[in-house]
Amino acid sequence: MSKVTIKDIAKIAGISRGTVDRVINNRGNVEKELEQKIMRIATELGYEKNLMASNLASKKIFKVAAIISDPTTDLFWNFPYQGIQKALKVVKHYGVEVEYFHFPDYDNHAFSIQMENALMSNPDGIILAPLYTREAEMFLDTAVSKNIPVITINTEIHHPGVLSYIGQHSYFAGYLAGRLLHLRLEPKDDVVALNFGHKVNNANHYADKIEGIKGYFAEHNLVDNNVHWYEFEDFQNKAAIISFFKDLQLRHPKMKALFFTNSRAYKLLDLLDYETCKALYIVGFDMIEPNIAHLKKGKMDFIINQNPLQQGYQGLMSFVDHSILQQEIKSKHYLPLDIVLKENVDFYNN
Repeated sequence: MSKVTIKDIAKIAGISRGTVDRVINNRGNVEKELEQKIMRIATELGYEKNLMASNLASKKIFKVAAIISDPTTDLFWNFPYQGIQKALKVVKHYGVEVEYFHFPDYDNHAFSIQMENALMSNPDGIILAPLYTREAEMFLDTAVSKNIPVITINTEIHHPGVLSYIGQHSYFAGYLAGRLLHLRLEPKDDVVALNFGHKVNNANHYADKIEGIKGYFAEHNLVDNNVHWYEFEDFQNKAAIISFFKDLQLRHPKMKALFFTNSRAYKLLDLLDYETCKALYIVGFDMIEPNIAHLKKGKMDFIINQNPLQQGYQGLMSFVDHSILQQEIKSKHYLPLDIVLKENVDFYNN
C-alpha cells in the first residue's frame, strides 16, 4: 500500500493542497469546520506526518541543555560528553542544538547554579546527571512546572519529572562487585568499600552500590566477611590519601579487598606500590586511562564498565525520539555492565 500524501487528502476533501498543508502543520487561517474535516480524512486514510520534512520546512531549532560534570575535573565525564556529541552528528539535521552546563562534580553549589542557568536558557529538553539528589529533586520540581522533559543519565533518582533514565542499575553494579570479590575472599577476610567523593546521603548511586555489595554478601551468607564503608572527600590531597590508607590498615588488619564506588580508584593506586596492591583484591569502576594503566600493571583486578559513552548517546537520542519523532521511549533504560580485566581490556578498547 502506497503512503498517504497531502495530495491524497486534498483530492478527497476537494480543496487545495496548500489548505491541507496549513492544517497539518498548524499554520492557521483555516475555518474550524474545514480543519476538522481535513483531520478526520487524514485519520481515516492513516496519514503519517513527515516530521523530518516538517521540521526542516519550519526551520525549528530544538535546544537541549546538558547538565553534566566538567570533564576537566573528572575524566569519567569525557565519555558522556563524547556520547552526546556523537548523537548530535546523527540528529543535527532535525535542528537539534546542545548547550552544556558543566560543573565540578565535587561542588553542589555550582551544580545548583548550572541547573538554574539551564532553566533560564529556555530549553526544549534537558539531559541531567543528577549527582546531588536533593538539589536535583528541587530542580525537577521546577522543570515539571515549566513542562520541560528531563532525561537523566548515570544516576537514577525517582521523581515524576524524569521522563527517562539511562545508565547502570547501581544496586546490581554493587551486587556484581560482591560477586567478583567472592571469587577470591577467604573466611574472615574483610572488604573495605571506598567512596572518593561527596557524601552518599546526597548521592543515590553511591549508596545503592553499597547496598548492592552488602545484598550479595547477605544473600550468599558471607557472614564471616565484613564490609566496612568509608567516605573520603579530600581525594585531591595526596598526603591526606596516604594518611587515610595507613589508618585503614591499622583499623582493619584483616582487610583483603578494596571496592571503589566510582572512577577514582587511581587516586589511591597511584600512591601505592605494586606489592601493596597485589596483597589486596581491588575492584573499581570505569575505563578511564589511569584505571586502565593500573589494570594492565596488575595493581587492579577488575574494572566494572558502566558504558558512559552510551549514556550520553542514548540520552540525546531519547530526547529526539520523544520530542521530535513523537515516539514512546522507555522510562528506564539500564545499560549492560561490562567486566574488564587486563586480559581483555585491549580487545574491549578496539
